[in-house]
Amino acid sequence: MNRLKTLGGPGHYPGKIPLCRPPLPELANIAERLTISLASGILTKGDQLSEFEAEVCQVLGVKYAVGVSSCTVGLTLALASLKWSKGLRHEDRRTVLVPSFTFLATASAALWAGLDPVFVDADEETFNIDVKDAQKKLRSDTLAILCTHIFGNPTGVDEVVSLSEKTGVPVIFDAAHGFGILHRGKGIGSEGIASSFSLTPTKLLTSGEGGFVTTNDENMAINLRILREYGTAPGKHDMVYPGLNGRMSELHAILGRWGLTKLESESDERNRRVRLYKDKLSKVPGLSFQKIDPKDRCSYKDFAIRVNGDKFGLTRDELAEVMARENFECKKYFYPAVSNHTYFANNKQDCPVATRLSEEMICPPLFGTMTDAQQEAVIGTIIEAHEKAQEIKKVLK
Repeated sequence: MNRLKTLGGPGHYPGKIPLCRPPLPELANIAERLTISLASGILTKGDQLSEFEAEVCQVLGVKYAVGVSSCTVGLTLALASLKWSKGLRHEDRRTVLVPSFTFLATASAALWAGLDPVFVDADEETFNIDVKDAQKKLRSDTLAILCTHIFGNPTGVDEVVSLSEKTGVPVIFDAAHGFGILHRGKGIGSEGIASSFSLTPTKLLTSGEGGFVTTNDENMAINLRILREYGTAPGKHDMVYPGLNGRMSELHAILGRWGLTKLESESDERNRRVRLYKDKLSKVPGLSFQKIDPKDRCSYKDFAIRVNGDKFGLTRDELAEVMARENFECKKYFYPAVSNHTYFANNKQDCPVATRLSEEMICPPLFGTMTDAQQEAVIGTIIEAHEKAQEIKKVLK
């Protein structure tokens, strides 16, 4: 029986399935803290943020957690702190190693920090940076290595840290997908000189907007608190280094504090859903998945499926079109690879694996409250798309 809407069928599911749905509280769950905060008139730099920072330190096992307005701002300020600590001015140009296969914000943060990105290719299996390529691209003016936990995969962290220790070039982790990760049984955030986390609605832990920079380095923590206040010393209006208004509000902190209590259940459920996806889809020719070390737990901010068009019968883009017609929201992460973005056209840097991954990757819906019926519909659509690939190709021409 044909069910695909692309082929005139009724579809696999009667409604839209979103890419993600954030875990959110009932108003009653946060009403008391909201009431206290609103009554106090303190909407920023108050107790809610300081308590949220303390709770994050405890959950991740780090010394310092600095709440910021976004992960991108966190990365920018962490890089600025490195420049400041080395006696450099904002306008002093240096290079920074940046993954090509990552969300564009990683490179954007480097640019706002006054740095020139040197793009590093991706590892074919883990999708994180290729450490050997990173080593080749280190230069005498390299300020830092940026490394992203792609889709929440910590595999390869130790190799990056080892490279940093051998060369003396600090590593900053883009941990946008970091809440929910376990590396060797522990939360991440203490690796390298700093890690920047995201709390946007696509993440396992959300505060609506916002982020955290975690570190075990006291000087980094001090600098971050100054830089998120425009770069002014406490109690003064005297800029010591160009900063930003990078604060997290009390209202965002309240939402995030509730979310922190649900982090483990959200992570467990996502991992369970991924196991179901893999169990059914691993039997389909042309589909493969990210390699995760069995000693690690991926947060699965997204579940990435790599599509080999020759074996599957459809290209990634053709499968994406089939999914769109079913009203299933999917993402082609990360397309195009950042080194291929228009802004870098005059400074073309070849990262062939990252380019290939970006052209073959699709992320289907995944979230903690996903139902069995929704997941079965997504799986059924992908399987039927493979089985009827030749018919679909004729329709999509």
